[in-house]
Amino acid sequence: MSDLKKIIKEEYNKKNSKVTKDLIIEMIEELMDAAPMLERAMPKAEVPEEPKEGEYFLPTIKITEAWGQPGTKDRELIEQFTARIGGNTLEEKIRNINQVIVEADQNAGIPQILSSMVMIEILNAILAEFTESAGGFIFEGFLAGLFGEDAVQITDVGEQEQETGATGKPITDVVLGGQEYSLKLLGQTTGVKGSFRNMIEHFKGRDHIIYLDARRTGEGLEFGEFKITLDNFDEVFIDPFLKQVTANKENISKANDLKKSLEQLKQEGKPLKAIRFAKNFPGTGSRVFSYSPKLDEIQVSGQQLNQIMRDVQSMTNKELQKLGPYTISYADTKFEGTKAEKLFGSFGKAQQVRRLAKEGNREQLIAALEDTPGYKGRQQFEFTRAQAENIVGFKEIGELKISPDALKSTWLAYGDVLKANVEPIYKALNKFSNDINLFFLSGDDKDANRKQYGVAAANGAKELQTSTDKAVKEYQKTP
Repeated sequence: MSDLKKIIKEEYNKKNSKVTKDLIIEMIEELMDAAPMLERAMPKAEVPEEPKEGEYFLPTIKITEAWGQPGTKDRELIEQFTARIGGNTLEEKIRNINQVIVEADQNAGIPQILSSMVMIEILNAILAEFTESAGGFIFEGFLAGLFGEDAVQITDVGEQEQETGATGKPITDVVLGGQEYSLKLLGQTTGVKGSFRNMIEHFKGRDHIIYLDARRTGEGLEFGEFKITLDNFDEVFIDPFLKQVTANKENISKANDLKKSLEQLKQEGKPLKAIRFAKNFPGTGSRVFSYSPKLDEIQVSGQQLNQIMRDVQSMTNKELQKLGPYTISYADTKFEGTKAEKLFGSFGKAQQVRRLAKEGNREQLIAALEDTPGYKGRQQFEFTRAQAENIVGFKEIGELKISPDALKSTWLAYGDVLKANVEPIYKALNKFSNDINLFFLSGDDKDANRKQYGVAAANGAKELQTSTDKAVKEYQKTP
């Protein structure tokens, strides 16, 4: 048995057959000491080809489910990189990553550059190599790791949900900064889906859930979010599903009736679309006012139409009567045949839910929601992209450019500093890791290739030390 092999075997046995970081370091040192002797006795190792000009080099991080579990080694590793990305919210972190990746901030330091590039590389791998469901689960863990500290991925239905009848995975995927999130990794036109029953069960013990959508684009991810509470439950699960129709109320003959009709529309939240008088309205030179977002000679803006309504209310009945009779058109909504009808059953039930939500009567609202077809029949709700983005409080968070081209552009933008300080270290580290693996996994001492791998690993260890020493000296010069 060779002296080197004997040293390695003895150290291996000392550690109870567990390879540790300290053991690897000790092995590197032994290899460095043995390198001159080995190099004289063995053929020279083949030199690998240099990477092509313009190729970027990044540390390799294993994609793992443990990113969402605080206290694990994988979570600790991902936090080491994400900690260098500033910001307390997803919006701030996306902005800081884009400042490095997209804007090529010349004031960015190596920690920020390297962390941002690694984050983008990981996200690109998640999108490219995993199915939507598996990728979504890994993405949840990644996001928890991105926020660090007490951020945690939720994977199992808790006891409370089991007792109340929730099924499958819980609504909450990740808790970030005390906020509960349901994460959706979606395509450009994919709907936002979920269990209506589980949503109601969620609110028996919690007061909110934030739906965070990450939509794939050709170059990256677009992020948007909206918050659901019991207070806005009706605005989320009724209003987006209703269909708008136009209803006409013609030939209002009395001025007082016109005022009452306009006031009723205002109270019911039904916007006025057009009003027609028998004579020109004072100060306008026109008797017909029809709303349109694209204004022309006879159409007016919503603000102008609202002003006409205020002027009508301020006029005396005698003055207004001279302009009659009148015709009004207004926007109304249709409940029948919509997704809202499938969830709530009847318009009366939907109105009851709306009233209880506005009153803040939590217990009665939960009871009313339990008495719906959506809850009893365990139905799924689904928002189209347009419906989701029209939900009250929806907010665009930002977009991450995570294509390989974006990474290459970043490499070129910071090429000088990365080539001088980062690339040599990771190149030497990866080459050493490969050579040391081949050394241990090859045949016996008579195997010529095995001897080559030993020499290459020893030389690689020296190269790694040289590159690291150089980078440390450069960092020490930094004020």
